[in-house]
Amino acid sequence: MTLTSYESQVLHLLAASTEPVGTFEVADRLQSRPAPDINAPDEDPVRVAWTEERLDLVQSTISLCAKGLADVVVRADGENGDRFVATDAGRAFLAQ
Repeated sequence: MTLTSYESQVLHLLAASTEPVGTFEVADRLQSRPAPDINAPDEDPVRVAWTEERLDLVQSTISLCAKGLADVVVRADGENGDRFVATDAGRAFLAQ
């Protein structure tokens, strides 16, 4: 099995964390694109790139769950998002 660059980054983050990591916390920690100006229009290239990267990171977290390498351990409750951990299979994958 191969992982995308984002999936690999997310899996390393989850495996290294001592506590479950929230959906958007993943993006907050791994975001490499600069944040757009708060007043930038929706079509601003900086905003578009930033948004696309955040969505890619969130999708990568979901993809890791589908592959059995991560799991939701705290479900979203309407106020807080899902929280994730690496599974034993995810840790074994990183150890290869």
